Amino acid sequence: MITYDASFSTMWANKKFPALDDFFIAARRMGFAKVELNHQINSAMLAGIELDHYQFSSVHEPCPADISTEILKARDWLVSSPDEECRRQGVASIKRSIDLAHALGAGIVVMHSGTIQVDGSLENNLRALFEAGQAHSQGYLEIKNRLVDARAARAGVCLESVKKSLMELLEYAGRFGVRLGLENRYHYFDIPSLDEMGFLLGLAGPERLGFVYDVGHAQALDRLGFYPHEEWLKRYATRIIGAHLHDVIGIADHYAPGLGEVDFDRVATYLPEDAFRTCEFQVVNTTEQVKAGLKFLVAHGCIKCL
Repeated sequence: MITYDASFSTMWANKKFPALDDFFIAARRMGFAKVELNHQINSAMLAGIELDHYQFSSVHEPCPADISTEILKARDWLVSSPDEECRRQGVASIKRSIDLAHALGAGIVVMHSGTIQVDGSLENNLRALFEAGQAHSQGYLEIKNRLVDARAARAGVCLESVKKSLMELLEYAGRFGVRLGLENRYHYFDIPSLDEMGFLLGLAGPERLGFVYDVGHAQALDRLGFYPHEEWLKRYATRIIGAHLHDVIGIADHYAPGLGEVDFDRVATYLPEDAFRTCEFQVVNTTEQVKAGLKFLVAHGCIKCL
């Protein structure tokens, strides 16, 4: 059986398997060497599984998601919150993920850096116009400019909260030898922006803090006209400690590679040898598409056979 130097995110397991260990077994049979636990996994789903029988590359916070991402966002229990008590709740959530990563020997926690509270309808309208083929219209440009201005007006205070939170989390993770990986995000109002990533990575060295490069997120924001995809790589390739690999059709992501428009040959030239590779596929991808995606990634130099 062929084994690939890739992890499979539990994103694909959502409502697809009666028990989580069935997903672990399926991932191994398809050739994945490791698993990344994502933010849809709670303590009850992990209970009773002999976790030492499997290898984990990383834990994507908040995991265990005993407080769901939806609740965390709704209450602003995020590391970016200007409200101190809310910020502390966000920090506590990520500390639970650090604890789990340490227990599993995973070594890396993939971290979201929070968000900036702006009118979400602005980006929703922008994406709707893109899907309608109106990305070059005057209306599109006007909404985009409003979104840029709204984000800029509130970014400073939120970024200071992220800095404070990150310093606390780095100290905590350091006790266990766990590294934090900051992920580039899918939404423009999320943190970090292209420039903010450099600021945050400057808070600690690569042995403690790195960049988790999400291919699909970079592609989608490029298509919307915000940050050029390759700029993330040109600026921060030396800080990449992991990558989320998935394809994009238009601005819809998490497809198996080969189904969309991402230039994986370009991606491969930037990935450090020691960075983990996680296939982060939504459940609509079939088993056959997952297997084909693995072969596609090998052919384009993003992963290799062990």
